[in-house]
Amino acid sequence: MDIAGIDAQAVAEVQKEVVDLLADLIRIDTSNPPGNETQAALFLDKWFRARGLEGEIVGEPAHRKNFVLRLEGTRPGPTLLLLAHMDVVPAEPPAWSVPPFAGVVRDDHVWGRGADDIKNLVAAHAVAVSRLAASGRDFAGTVIYAATADEEEGTDCGARWLVRNRPDLVKSDYLLNEGGGEFDVIRGERVYELNTGEKGTAQFRLTVHGEAGHASVPLRKGNAVVAAAQIIQALHEYDPEVHMEHLPVDYVRMLVDDADLCERLLDPVTARAALRELHERDDQTARLLEPHYGVTFSPTIVHSSSEAINVFPEKVEVTVDCRTLAGRGEDEVRAEVDRALAGIEAPWDLEFVGSVMGNASPDSSPLGDAIDRVMQRHVPGAKIVGLHCVGFTDSNWFRAAFPDVVAYGFGPYIEEDVSITGDLTHNHDERIHVKDVTFQAVFAEGLVRELLR
Repeated sequence: MDIAGIDAQAVAEVQKEVVDLLADLIRIDTSNPPGNETQAALFLDKWFRARGLEGEIVGEPAHRKNFVLRLEGTRPGPTLLLLAHMDVVPAEPPAWSVPPFAGVVRDDHVWGRGADDIKNLVAAHAVAVSRLAASGRDFAGTVIYAATADEEEGTDCGARWLVRNRPDLVKSDYLLNEGGGEFDVIRGERVYELNTGEKGTAQFRLTVHGEAGHASVPLRKGNAVVAAAQIIQALHEYDPEVHMEHLPVDYVRMLVDDADLCERLLDPVTARAALRELHERDDQTARLLEPHYGVTFSPTIVHSSSEAINVFPEKVEVTVDCRTLAGRGEDEVRAEVDRALAGIEAPWDLEFVGSVMGNASPDSSPLGDAIDRVMQRHVPGAKIVGLHCVGFTDSNWFRAAFPDVVAYGFGPYIEEDVSITGDLTHNHDERIHVKDVTFQAVFAEGLVRELLR
């Protein structure tokens, strides 16, 4: 699909610049761990200086710094932060058809680790800022460009470090980040996801206690492995309490065309049974909707205290990835676990090992209105649906540090829909279509002009 509202020569100019920059960024291996994002920050600093713009390289430790640049408009106005992270998940070259850090451009795609998560936005936002500066900065307010470290593991570097140590550099009224912008075609209409918030994490470890003994007598009581299996099964089969306050009702109505099933999905009393029915009919749609109804439990790791194959262990540890709705935390999770495991006889203990409170911005805002207007200009008829991301992005740190910021995730695609792009993130042969990364740069520039008028 072509980009409406912009001439072919301008598109070609943007495409060459953004594709070249993205390929160069992919060639800088910023796998996290260990990160080494400073090398990418130095590259961006040189790239912007060649265009007459100067930013700052800041952060700790020395090899994990961020790049931040401020661009002032010609008149007063609000501040918009364009955010994206430079680190990427590790890649295993034997599984790839191209070297993952070669920045190969072929078959109308840019290939490599980070091409779709999320060096594409690092490059797209950079090109947008450069073009805004070159065209005279004719906007009201300030644009902040931030390329950050350590989003994939999220310890103390990157965005978390910036909001704690250099809020003067990154505090803003509005923030545009990763996390949305993929589209699906539903009954002939392009539907784009706009992430207005995100779920939190409350990961925990259950220690199941048993009685050590010789494994030659399997009927004896106290086998912690059997108890752990019962706990895993109980968590898997448990229906957590349904909460509707963040349910994307419009999204449910778009995805589910069976009117009766749709209404049952929108009723907290019948929602869980309706989700199971939806899984039988349309597993892909059910997987999109289920995380929005409440807390989720996914056991992922099991460890035994015994290394001997012929011994019942004294304890077994079950680690669970748990996601919570925005604004809900450990107390709710503990109550749900207690209910889920009420029938388990074996003693167990719970320890939280990683918790971050989910948060959200208002569904309606000037930023959302501007996003819709720019999308209508370039993709006429596009539907924008606000919902909460079920993963994690750096927007969380900014909302927590600056409660008044409106932070959304939106980096729109125009060529390839979610059936293609949804399987590329963190996968081998990660890639992005040249039209999509070009559109992301065009969109970011247009959003600045629309929002900061």
